[in-house]
Amino acid sequence: MGNFGALEIGKRALIAQRFGMDVTSNNIANVNTPGYARQRVEFGETDPQLLPGGKGYIGSGVEVANVRLFREEYFDREIRNNLSKKSGFENDSSILSRVETILNEPSDDGIDATIDKFFNSFQELANQPESIARREFALNQAQSLVDEFNGMSARFTELRSQVSEKITTSTDEVNRIIERITELNNKLTPLVSLGSDAGATIINERARAVEQLSALVGPVNATVDTKGLMSVSVNGASIISTVIGHKVQVSETTSSSGERTLSMQVISRASGDVISKFNPGAGEIASNLKHYNVTLDGNDSSGGFSIVKSLDELAGAIVNKVNTVAQTGYGLDDVTAPNRNIFDPTGTTAASIKLDSAVLNQPRNLPISIEAGTPGDNTIARQIAALADDPTFINAQTAQQFYANTLNRVATAGADAANGAKTTSLVNDQLNAQRESVIGVNLDEEALSLIRYQRAFEAAARIVNTTNELLGTLINLGR
Repeated sequence: MGNFGALEIGKRALIAQRFGMDVTSNNIANVNTPGYARQRVEFGETDPQLLPGGKGYIGSGVEVANVRLFREEYFDREIRNNLSKKSGFENDSSILSRVETILNEPSDDGIDATIDKFFNSFQELANQPESIARREFALNQAQSLVDEFNGMSARFTELRSQVSEKITTSTDEVNRIIERITELNNKLTPLVSLGSDAGATIINERARAVEQLSALVGPVNATVDTKGLMSVSVNGASIISTVIGHKVQVSETTSSSGERTLSMQVISRASGDVISKFNPGAGEIASNLKHYNVTLDGNDSSGGFSIVKSLDELAGAIVNKVNTVAQTGYGLDDVTAPNRNIFDPTGTTAASIKLDSAVLNQPRNLPISIEAGTPGDNTIARQIAALADDPTFINAQTAQQFYANTLNRVATAGADAANGAKTTSLVNDQLNAQRESVIGVNLDEEALSLIRYQRAFEAAARIVNTTNELLGTLINLGR
């Protein structure tokens, strides 16, 4: 091998130790990078050289054999699954909090108070059935009830529209992440076999992208083949097959009853054909789909809890119950029973409830007497007022009991979501801490490695310098 061999050994050592310092420096630089997995250089001997005369072999130096990446698939998987749950609970909590804000209970001008004022106004009218002022007040309270239902329905419609927009935005983000993971797979293809630190860096970035995906949709199943390429599926639907990434698309269907439902599909990026259904079982999008299709859908037929449907049922019960009693009554000027309604019988939802045109701005037409020509009779007024305490008003409950139970369901769901978000957040912290203990950067350990590489580098430099001096001496001797 001779002096030139020693020079080559020194050069290889310099390159290897410098590489070790580079990797260690990168670890230190990323100590605060979320999800960063530390890397470690693994050295190996280069092929030995045959001694002159074939009398044996001698070492030829060192080389970088591999850059080991300290990733832990178990923790990665558990964190992804928990992130999906956490994101879903947080979104549930946010939406249900907005639902409670719209309901505005307890309040002096909420639905509960407005229903109470409506029935009380007819009790007061029963005390002075001939009073035009009392009749006007009763109609005003009826209009206030209409306005409260209408306004609340409009606010829930707006919230549902915002949820729809959020689903679209989140779907765009899912597709961006799919493209990014596919791009990283393509970049990784020529690097993994080389054991390059560039490959490790890409793997770290890919892992972070998959976690971002998990927060939006889940459960995410990410598998890596023997070449280091990742395939991703969500709840059984494949969205990435190594270097081929598909698209996710939102689809809306409308039933014969007018029920609008959002669903999702996997679309081939190449052909645009539908490949499969896409049913995220967790994550932000799953939460938003649930609230769009159930919570905020007045036509929901899934059997889940719909706040809009509950309000529609209550509004419809008020219209039907009050009108049934009113239709038997007489106004101040009626000589025959006109079969008059207080509420328009065609408006039986929170959005469509309104006063009947026969009594609108016409208090004299308010039917509160049981017989014609008896303006002092208050029978119908008392019967309408008594509806407030009717235990069979709606679903074997009074109107206010039904509404109170509706509020309780919203409050319970909101509390469950908030508790779920808190619990999964704690679990997330624990899992990240456990993973960090395995893959995270330990500054003390990295500092020792840096010193070790530095000393090895300096020693290798002395090999080179010494060999260079020897070569100079030999050259001078030959002159």
